[in-house]
Amino acid sequence: MRPNLFSGASRLLTYSRNGKLLTRGRSTKATSSSLDSQHQDAATTEGGRSESVEESPEQQQKLPTREPLAKNFFIGVVDKELLAYPEVIPRDEMAQLENALLPLKNYFVEPRETEETSPETLRQLGLYGLNVSTDYEGKGYGWSASLMASEPDSTDINVTLGLQTHRVVVDLLKEVGTPLQQQRYLQDLATGKLIGSEAIYEISPPEEDYFNTQAELFPETGKWQLNGEKSFVICTPGERQLFLVLAQTQQPNVPGVLGRGTTIFLVDSQQEGVRLGEKHATFGCRKAEIRRVHFDGVKLGEDQVVGLPHDGNRYSEQLVRSSRLRGSLVGVSLAKKLLNELAQYTVNTTQCGVQLQDLELTRIHMSRAMCSVYAMESMLYLTAGMLDEFRAQDVTLESAITKYFTLQQLYAIATQNLGVVGPKSLLSGETTELGLRDAAQLCTQGESLDTLGMFIALTGLQHAGQAMNTGVRKSRNPLFNPGHIFGKFLDTNSIDNPKTKMQLSEHVHPSLEAPAQCIELSVARLQMAVELMFTKHGNAVVERQSEMQRLAEVGTLIYAMWASVARASRSYCIGLPLADHELLTATAICSEGRDRVRTLCTEIYGGHFVNNDNNLVRLSKQVAKSKGYFAVHPLTFNF
Repeated sequence: MRPNLFSGASRLLTYSRNGKLLTRGRSTKATSSSLDSQHQDAATTEGGRSESVEESPEQQQKLPTREPLAKNFFIGVVDKELLAYPEVIPRDEMAQLENALLPLKNYFVEPRETEETSPETLRQLGLYGLNVSTDYEGKGYGWSASLMASEPDSTDINVTLGLQTHRVVVDLLKEVGTPLQQQRYLQDLATGKLIGSEAIYEISPPEEDYFNTQAELFPETGKWQLNGEKSFVICTPGERQLFLVLAQTQQPNVPGVLGRGTTIFLVDSQQEGVRLGEKHATFGCRKAEIRRVHFDGVKLGEDQVVGLPHDGNRYSEQLVRSSRLRGSLVGVSLAKKLLNELAQYTVNTTQCGVQLQDLELTRIHMSRAMCSVYAMESMLYLTAGMLDEFRAQDVTLESAITKYFTLQQLYAIATQNLGVVGPKSLLSGETTELGLRDAAQLCTQGESLDTLGMFIALTGLQHAGQAMNTGVRKSRNPLFNPGHIFGKFLDTNSIDNPKTKMQLSEHVHPSLEAPAQCIELSVARLQMAVELMFTKHGNAVVERQSEMQRLAEVGTLIYAMWASVARASRSYCIGLPLADHELLTATAICSEGRDRVRTLCTEIYGGHFVNNDNNLVRLSKQVAKSKGYFAVHPLTFNF
């Protein structure tokens, strides 16, 4: 047996493209000291130089880093202080922000003479500089404020896709860009003279390499040459763009797989060799300019490399965190829009003398959609609040969970709306039809839901493996640790009746005592399920993908419950309108979440012979062998 679980050999998933997973070779420690040190330690370049990384004044004003919230769920640990929903925007600044958003809300809510919104209009509204520092003519908003300021434009999905990918480029430049890169690009990005866009995904990735798009370094000149093409790039034809390109590179004098890496480049659309390709005819978001971009021998300088060469995976964590949070906002806005349209339809529609809103099934559907949207929004702003409040806070898992939950529930709302509206929803141009198309586009473009689920489970298991290593090693060697095994036999803790001492109810409003108890039971069950998986499978746990998907869903549900309870408690304590209904919403979320968590953890405990996984795996072999459906016709005779 290997002595250390997930130490070196098991590698953390960091990025995906078209279902293919990329991994990084370094483990990411999730302790407070390591999180602080990743911004304080020196970054060593290829030649052995050290580049000291200094914290910005904004980072220095934040509170010290806390232990990661969602990762600790996997080891049965909770941070009770984070049940206080973050209030990172002071009252006076909130009033100013709300006033500043009025023109944006009026523009995107009121009917417009022209269907399309031009880049010049977006520049006049100041939408390109929301998250750019005031030093570069931006608004200087933090995570929470910039997400809130993005809500008006997120109601138009075809417009917001370009704005959100622009803001992702700005986020990365702010965090890991050099001072020279920031001075060169941020001011133009803030004013909209330069529009940022991610160029990461490829339709047909190679079987062995990371990307078909590759860059070669010429040491004698220090220049790079970029070749390849990217797909699903949000473009603005006729405007100058800055593409954030992730390409495969090879370290000098290190042949083969060992020298293979990725590098992030900043590529100006006006450089020689950059060419916009055809527009993708996508399933949804049809008015957005989603295109191929070709790079034919593009010459790049050292100042166009983001971070260190050949080490792009290190910086992809910041990249995907921003992309996931801003992508989640788009999903939340679309889900709100679908819910509002459905509510309006049920109020105004009568069938057989009965209003649709009075039917119990319709009520249940709308209530479930309401709970889902409430949880999405709570998770999004809780994650953003932690980034704003704490220095270098690790929210890698929280951002992935937020996107995973948001897209899952968004698609469920969009499909269920079809059944309520009926055949009318199938007509081209209907809001339900457009909503379903856009929801499917968001769920499929970029990271798939399966990939996100695997990332959540792998990240949680890696964190838990470091903490549970000693106990699991004893459980997997019972003959050498009889005392440990005897203690396990005497333990009365069970998956059906777990014991907890978290006392979360002391940190929320007394009306939320029952939901807080649901969270406690769910965290305890998750910890027990993780420990069992390690004990049964050891390092091979990464091959148990069905169980890992269950684990990802459990972790996601717990974070949704946590964020909802924290938000509802704050709303009721400060007397927000309809706060009593927020308590009811959080209670409903936690009640259903607790039951679903118990079911999933029971399936993990039962094993693949009990939970039907074994039957499904055996069937899949014959399906693959027959290349599809293998059963003969049900009326066939056997003579």
